[in-house]
Amino acid sequence: MAPGHLSRDDGAQVVVLPGMGAPGYLVPLLRALAARGARATLLDAPGFGTSRPLACAPSVAGLGRVTAAYLGRSTTGPDGGGPVVLLGHSTGAQGALRAALHLHDRHRGAAGTRGPLARLVLAGPTVAPDQRSLRRLLLRVPTAFRRDSVRELVVVPDYLRGHRRALKLIRSAVRDRPEEGLARLPLPVTVTAGRYDTFAPRAWLETLAASAVRSGDVRVAVLDGSHNNPFTHPEALADLALADLAPADVLAPSA
Repeated sequence: MAPGHLSRDDGAQVVVLPGMGAPGYLVPLLRALAARGARATLLDAPGFGTSRPLACAPSVAGLGRVTAAYLGRSTTGPDGGGPVVLLGHSTGAQGALRAALHLHDRHRGAAGTRGPLARLVLAGPTVAPDQRSLRRLLLRVPTAFRRDSVRELVVVPDYLRGHRRALKLIRSAVRDRPEEGLARLPLPVTVTAGRYDTFAPRAWLETLAASAVRSGDVRVAVLDGSHNNPFTHPEALADLALADLAPADVLAPSA
């Protein structure tokens, strides 16, 4: 099926959670979402993009809690009436999944509701089972970023501020088991990555999709680029994030 687009009248909101706590490389994606009429928000969590104190602990669990708290506030105000898509990239995908689970648990007792989220998008999701050590992750760096751009070095100041904390975030991501969380989540899910992303190969995307047994609407999409394709191919990911929210068959990978 060809993805449709939400118009400005739909009031769609997309909340984006960056990988490794470095938000700058996702600005092109936010621009692409805004150009398509969405209200897009980039969360600087845990806060490496600022010199102020961190918004949360530099861990997958910390990301999940602060993102769920933000969504609980932002989707209940006067601008919170449209569909809300939560998109996390890389370790941000793991944090986004945790946030979705927090929201599900919070709303589970309320009759007729599953919470504020319309869809969860896991982009370039980490960490695959065969990569769950720092050494194994490092071995994939040369190939995972092979189609990326040197312009992504915009994030270097963020890492200079938070490099020790970034290591804590990586270690928490290695310990995390996103496939187990997905098995508990009754929410439409899209799993996607760049075709050259060796952090998130097709087999791992399929494993995650197969784990989402309660979703009822799981989509797998392989886009162009490698791990940071939200920077190099923001339009394609924006189209996917705003794809028709009605149930659909699994999306075929791009040719």
